[in-house]
Amino acid sequence: MLKKSDKPMYLKLYEKILNNIENKKYNNYDKLPSENEFAKEFCVNRHTIRQALELLKSEGFIYTILGKGTYISNIKVPYSISDKSSYSSKILDLGYEPKTTLLGVDIIEASEDVAKNLGINTKLKVIEFRLLRFANDLPISISYSYFDAYLYRELINNLDCKPFSLYKILEKSYPNLEVTKISTIFESVMATKEQSTLLMMPSNSPLLAACTISKDQNGNFVEYGTSYFRGDICKIKVDLI
Repeated sequence: MLKKSDKPMYLKLYEKILNNIENKKYNNYDKLPSENEFAKEFCVNRHTIRQALELLKSEGFIYTILGKGTYISNIKVPYSISDKSSYSSKILDLGYEPKTTLLGVDIIEASEDVAKNLGINTKLKVIEFRLLRFANDLPISISYSYFDAYLYRELINNLDCKPFSLYKILEKSYPNLEVTKISTIFESVMATKEQSTLLMMPSNSPLLAACTISKDQNGNFVEYGTSYFRGDICKIKVDLI
């Protein structure tokens, strides 16, 4: 029977595994040993290991991909305000495998907010892209992008881009178009139930929302969008020169 001053075994294991993570003991592509391997290493049952891992997961130190295993949450995605590069190229530069899933694309009537930020009338139609982005199979952001449905109607004809990349679709549809972010507003928000599910996070987890307006080389509006990043893996880079 444990004394009052004694910590439960799962807390001791939690501290031990966290210490090993911080000391970079696990470096096999950031994948942790399995529950069985941990149980053998620490001479405890799998239930105790599972308790320790669940605590590490709830605090954002690790994440689990069904059927693949448990990984260290050390991915830090840089959000560069002045960067023109695509999401995929930035993730590849970090040494991770990028992937974008198209959740949906629709032609809708512009809301007041979207119309204002695209410089169009609220009665006009816009193309809405809803994207879920990953790094090493970890979902890291949900993005909503809007384009004038008349000016950028060719985007709809190039949705078969494999692997999916909004950057590549723009490039293919309008090869002479040069897009640059001109402003970004950051805001901390709490994840909705749907966002928490898509991003594999606990309910009401913090997200970093980045609302961005982009223009072409002639100063015309191209895109207005909002990306919701997991608060535990996003860092902001501001280029002042």
